[in-house]
Amino acid sequence: MTPPRTAFRTVLLAPVDGPTPSTGEPGRSVEARIRSSAGVRCGLLLTVDRTAGPVVPRPFVDEHLALDLTAPGATHWRHHADVLHLGRTGRARARERLSAVLGALPGCAVATADDADGTLFVLARSGGGLVLRTSSPVPGLVLGSLAHAWLAAGGRLAELVALAAPVTRRAARRGA
Repeated sequence: MTPPRTAFRTVLLAPVDGPTPSTGEPGRSVEARIRSSAGVRCGLLLTVDRTAGPVVPRPFVDEHLALDLTAPGATHWRHHADVLHLGRTGRARARERLSAVLGALPGCAVATADDADGTLFVLARSGGGLVLRTSSPVPGLVLGSLAHAWLAAGGRLAELVALAAPVTRRAARRGA
């Protein structure tokens, strides 16, 4: 059995020159380009609260397996995933459920869930957590991939303070 086509993700993190849209301060923005093996692309602009050193010293690429456990067939691959999205969970139980997934699946580095009001919950194996409410919807799996890349680049979840509206599109097929 092969994993779902959208499971493999490549994330490029690159520093953005110029002022950060949310704060106006230079050097505090990172562009994240996320691409799945199915050709789905998402671009995010994130604001980072990092007082020492560069936000991202140079462009950084992270590749990982990310699964939405609510998708058909995804549970077969959960033991291999770096990022897992649990789907909708209540605010009161979010941390408990995310902790349980990370405890049961030692290969998983980041787990995410969302609430009916659009709040996204992220928990990292390192113990760092993030609760984020965005003005425009960001899929939990996309945020999980972003968090995984940020952690792999040496960052901490607490440094991620804001996301600009995502732009998602499906790549054109070759020859089409």
